[in-house]
Amino acid sequence: MWIKILLVEDNPADADLLAELLEVSGGVQWELVSVEFLHEAIAQLCKQNFDIVLLDLSLPDSRGLETLTRLREVAPDTAMVVMTGLDDEAIALESVRLGAQDYIVKGQITTPLLVRTIRYAIERSQTFQMLRESERRFRAIFDSSFQLTKLLTPEGVVLEVNETALDFAGVRSQDIVGRPIWQMAIWPQTRNFYEQLQFAIAKASRGEFFRSEIDLLGKNGQIVTVDFSLKPVKNETGQVLLLIAEARDISDRKRAEAEILKALAREKELSELRAKFVTMVSHEFRTPLTTIQFSAGLLQDYSAKWSEEKKSTHFVRIQLAIKRMTELLEDILVIGKIEANTLPFQPTSLNLEKFCRHLVEEQQLNDSNQHPIAFIHEGGNSDAQMDEKLLRQMLGNILSNAIKYSPAGSSVSLRLNCQNGKAVFQVQDQGIGIPQADIERILETFYRATNVGTISGTGLGLAIVKRAVELHDGKLAIESQEGKGTTFTITLPLICASQ
Repeated sequence: MWIKILLVEDNPADADLLAELLEVSGGVQWELVSVEFLHEAIAQLCKQNFDIVLLDLSLPDSRGLETLTRLREVAPDTAMVVMTGLDDEAIALESVRLGAQDYIVKGQITTPLLVRTIRYAIERSQTFQMLRESERRFRAIFDSSFQLTKLLTPEGVVLEVNETALDFAGVRSQDIVGRPIWQMAIWPQTRNFYEQLQFAIAKASRGEFFRSEIDLLGKNGQIVTVDFSLKPVKNETGQVLLLIAEARDISDRKRAEAEILKALAREKELSELRAKFVTMVSHEFRTPLTTIQFSAGLLQDYSAKWSEEKKSTHFVRIQLAIKRMTELLEDILVIGKIEANTLPFQPTSLNLEKFCRHLVEEQQLNDSNQHPIAFIHEGGNSDAQMDEKLLRQMLGNILSNAIKYSPAGSSVSLRLNCQNGKAVFQVQDQGIGIPQADIERILETFYRATNVGTISGTGLGLAIVKRAVELHDGKLAIESQEGKGTTFTITLPLICASQ
């Protein structure tokens, strides 16, 4: 075994004694370099590597523990043994605390003691080097982890915290270490959560693994959803030595899950809409098609024998059935454009008073005057910029519903009030009304009130009304009382710009 020694001793007699003691030791080969000054020792350590330094703390150019400190700065990984006098044991012990591997007392040195001290000091230094290297590797891994990681006592006091967690919380290590983990400002600010966290720590301290998804508050006030866990670390006997607290950011995953759930919900909604559409079309088209088929068949078989009046009756029935199917197809096309967000909006100049009067006349003719429709115009100038086609569908649907769901002979009113740059349309009937439970959903596509009974309908009209109002940047309000009637109020700006 070959050991290279740097002897730092300004007393020639002591230096010679140490050299003689090393020469008479067997089984070990020594290379001894002796210097008298600290600056010479520093120069030697900078020039070459030594296995160990035998150091006298009292030198011509340095005295006391500062001598050791300066050498440790130059050669932190080199084993060092301090040599002291009989009355300097307190200083010797302090030197060990500052990094020396051991000390020997001058005047009590023997060859076996010297050899044993050198060997043990080198072994300790190598062990400490391995421990420091292990700690450096641990710290590098610990700090570079993308997870927020803390080491805790079984009671929940923070022992270590990695850089990721410090950066997330926007704090320094000294602000966290030594304090209970639940005192950190990253947790939800509720007493209930603090109790849950302390319960989790108590559970982990008993050796049980804990895991949960929670929201944490970051340094910029952002809420981050994390997968939080507490893992106990045990010794050979099963005693819990410490807890590993980890939090992994799963916000992206949760957002992705939310998007998937939203897409699934949308797909389910579309599937239900398709089913409702098929049911509605098959039902609503069957009646006018049956009417057309029946009347056409009778005309084919008996028109030669019928009077002109009877033939005209069946032609009218066919025309009304075709009109009904055309209106239904138009509603379906509009709903398709609404779903695809391609419904055109093309405002043009029109006089709302004239428009409403013509619309009332059309509805009155279609209804064969079974429901008197009163039109009341209030306010000032009714000239406007609106999409005439959408306005016709909007008010036409509401008026036709008012007629359809009202008993024969009951009146319907349409009010127009133009003032302060807005047009307010109000349609009021004395019909069956809308149950309160249905008000929230009555504007959904294909949804119909639960009290419509056998009255035919598609559930498309009010969905079209809702979108037409939105395109005009307007507002729609519904007031209804079951069994007494309904009032629809639509407020639109008089001048609507193209979108």
